[in-house]
Amino acid sequence: MMSMPTATKLSPLDVARKALAHPISFEDFLAKLSAKDKTNVERHVVAIGENPQHANLWKRLACALMTLSPHAIKVNGQQSVQFYIPDGKYRMQVYALEDLRDGKVTIYTGNTLDEAIKAGLLHKKSAATSAGTPENGYKIHGTDDVLAIDALDGATPNPAAFYKDMLGWNRKAVRITLPTNATNVQIEAAEMICALSAKKWQSAPSAA
Repeated sequence: MMSMPTATKLSPLDVARKALAHPISFEDFLAKLSAKDKTNVERHVVAIGENPQHANLWKRLACALMTLSPHAIKVNGQQSVQFYIPDGKYRMQVYALEDLRDGKVTIYTGNTLDEAIKAGLLHKKSAATSAGTPENGYKIHGTDDVLAIDALDGATPNPAAFYKDMLGWNRKAVRITLPTNATNVQIEAAEMICALSAKKWQSAPSAA
């Protein structure tokens, strides 16, 4: 009797990539917003539209985060967006996106740094870090690109209101700072870190 082939377990990065294989469109993103939130988002996109790379980065990140957490969203003026998943009768914040139009866009997500390093996405910082790499820089595997990542927890001083809830109940998060001219490698790595965090509430698919 021939034995049947066993299912191949997907790696954490494969699961992360699969979770973002079909991100929602920006039109669908807007359709999920209240009238007030939609107006704020549209005004923000118009304001940053003079730099198409900046506008495309913001829209791509917003769509990626909503793809991973489609339950609810809260828009705070034109500065930040909070993303939620169901939590029993309530909801729990899992991401935040901030854009102060100061040359960078900031993502807040669960702390999956150790998993990202173990999976081979990032290289851990070391004393041998080159002089050109910032203190909070993590090198992206196989490239010369670096991600600026800061670890956050309950001891983080004066957390802003739009991500403060991500640090409650012993939760830990990271802040990923992307320049508005971020490379595709940097953007994809940031998305993968967010998708690794989403494994906590998404069932991991397996390959046949």
